[in-house]
Amino acid sequence: MEQQLFDKNLNHRYILEGDKETISEITLNNYFGGELNKLSNITSCAYKHILAYEKMVANSIQYALILEDDIYVKSHFSETIKKVLSEIERENLSNFMISLEDSDLRFVKRSELKHNKLLYKKQTGRLAGAYLVDLKFAEKALNEIAENKCNVPIDWFHNILQNNGIVNIFWLSKAVATQGSLNGKMKSLIGNSHKRTYRIVTYNIQRLYKICLYNLR
Repeated sequence: MEQQLFDKNLNHRYILEGDKETISEITLNNYFGGELNKLSNITSCAYKHILAYEKMVANSIQYALILEDDIYVKSHFSETIKKVLSEIERENLSNFMISLEDSDLRFVKRSELKHNKLLYKKQTGRLAGAYLVDLKFAEKALNEIAENKCNVPIDWFHNILQNNGIVNIFWLSKAVATQGSLNGKMKSLIGNSHKRTYRIVTYNIQRLYKICLYNLR
């Protein structure tokens, strides 16, 4: 991640707080309900995203890229983000989350694509490894957590916000990020090298198949 951030000249801040071992009972009760109201890696991951939103609000940060630490970004990432920001301004978009990744192998259908248009409104996100949000989204997300807690993994929480008409979710037409453990660019948590190789190969085969399928739709 360090090398990627340096290569893409991305101004960044790390969320170092929120590891599972450091989350207090008070924090659990303040932010989480249901299955997430206990110490787990899923709760820790969600909390780090929430902390990013809090930092946005505390510092009046208009836009923020949220990148998980296993994400791999493509060479044209920075150039594409500039184009995305231009479209946001041109279309006067607000209160949004923009999915930048294709880790779950979902793509914008070819029949939906329009000339000079990058962003497409959707009902769900595509995981939470790489996305762009604005300040309004962060405020809305935090308000919802204050009122009703976060009861599900963070990507599901995003979907709930969208389904309840609280925020807007968009997909980038051509994704610029993928989980590095899936495309082979980063080490996987899977210890067995044969399993890791098999996972990478099967993922890339599925990816090519899905791209072809979406291009026919």
